[in-house]
Amino acid sequence: MESPDPTLPELASADVSGPAADTQNPEVLAFRDAFTASAPVPNPVAVAKTPRAAPEPALLGAMGRTLWNWVLPFSFFTSIILLVVYAAPYLVMHWRLAEAHTDAEAVYLKRRAELKAEAEHAEQQLDVLDKRVHLVSLGFREVIRKVAPKVVNVLYLSEPKKSDDFKKKTLVYDPQTERRYIQMGVGSGILVRPGYLLTNYHVVRQAERLRITFASGQSIGADPGDVFADAITDLAVIRLPNPPPAHLKDELNVVTEFADSDKDVHVGDWALAIGSPLGLKQTVTQGVVSAKGRLLNLLDLVELLQTDAAINPGNSGGPLFDQMGRVMGINVAIASDNGGNQGIGFAIPSNVTKKIFEQLVQQGEVARGYLGIGLEEVVGAKAKEMGIADQGGVLVAQVLPNQAAAKAGLKVGDVIVRFNKEVLERHYPVRHLRHLIVDTDPGATISLEILRDGETHTIQVQVGKRPAILP
Repeated sequence: MESPDPTLPELASADVSGPAADTQNPEVLAFRDAFTASAPVPNPVAVAKTPRAAPEPALLGAMGRTLWNWVLPFSFFTSIILLVVYAAPYLVMHWRLAEAHTDAEAVYLKRRAELKAEAEHAEQQLDVLDKRVHLVSLGFREVIRKVAPKVVNVLYLSEPKKSDDFKKKTLVYDPQTERRYIQMGVGSGILVRPGYLLTNYHVVRQAERLRITFASGQSIGADPGDVFADAITDLAVIRLPNPPPAHLKDELNVVTEFADSDKDVHVGDWALAIGSPLGLKQTVTQGVVSAKGRLLNLLDLVELLQTDAAINPGNSGGPLFDQMGRVMGINVAIASDNGGNQGIGFAIPSNVTKKIFEQLVQQGEVARGYLGIGLEEVVGAKAKEMGIADQGGVLVAQVLPNQAAAKAGLKVGDVIVRFNKEVLERHYPVRHLRHLIVDTDPGATISLEILRDGETHTIQVQVGKRPAILP
């Protein structure tokens, strides 16, 4: 039997299930014999040169499916990795923000609970106080009646000169000297004990004559020689006649109580200012203690009380009372852009006032420490270079001859970092060092830790006495 035509493999494979079927199926045998007889015999050479048939579509499909089955997972996992890489920073940031938000929410909820509890407590207290609110006004009234007789009006006067325009000046007659003086300014004061009253130094600084008027309307004169002052704290004591004139005996026989400004005075406490604003004697204003520890350029060594009780020119030297009628400060200055009250006044705390008052009464002066050096703050790159960027350092810019620092061997260029082992403050170290020096008793020996040529030295210095007029 001749070999089948190579063009029939699909037919044979489709219709015949095996070799046995070729011999047993008559219809297949008849069809094959007829087809073979009519078909030409293929040329062996031509058959040999026939090109290889193209791969069957089924094989190509299988190969394509195999390739796709490998590429798809690889692409999927690559995409996942890239997504994670690009999304990681965002996810981390989102997580941190969520964590910060949670913390802030916790703080907020805690603070809200605290405020709610405080409000409920305050409401309960107000229910009780509401029934007694009229007592506040009555309390102020009684405090004023108690302390007003201790507050005085202080006029500082000068001798008239021929060049003065008397039409624009206020003349004041002094019956004790039987002379007329020109009124240069007005202030206030407080009687502290029999024979002594306290006021501000700037109220009496340029006075050639003083006139003190009491709450009763009686008045008395005083000379500049009766004034003892401390310029650093802007406080002054005026010594009154002792024994006093008969008609002033009751006015002068008073003793004033001082509060402890460190323990008794708190922000929010009631405050009553009494004085002579713009010359209006016995004027009372009310407010609260707005802040403590304020520092001003004009009094940079004294931490002041701040109040919103109205204070104006003429209140200087007058007292600031608490709700018990105790002096908690001496009014000294205001912060204003128009020269008048804007709700920001300052007072020298009572603890400072008492200390200075006693020294002025007993010694006639306040003995202050003095080294005789000029000071400059060390900041910026120089502080970093010296290794004192995290603490305060003060450069010795000048050393006065024959003064305490010069005698101890301190030199220009030295940098002071400690005073009696106390580290200088990082902020305002010059102010801090000045405060430490002036508060040291003259004659005391102190240690200064200094930096000199990159090395640390400790110098012992015997503190001198600050002169009344600085060189």
